[in-house]
Amino acid sequence: MTTVGYGDFGAVTVAELILTLIWMIFGVGFYSFVIGNLTSIIANENANTENLYNKLKALEEFAKKT
Repeated sequence: MTTVGYGDFGAVTVAELILTLIWMIFGVGFYSFVIGNLTSIIANENANTENLYNKLKALEEFAKKT
């Protein structure tokens, strides 16, 4: 029922099915972990850039007033 790869060779025994299931669950978990961390890094970078922009804008307004 389940295969990894092109599907030319599938799991036949119960042990192969269990190993295939565990390997596929591990793959999904690893992929989710990597994508989640990359998304977090990008979101933090955007927040840092926006924070810097706001500080520069406040400094520019202060400079105009003084």
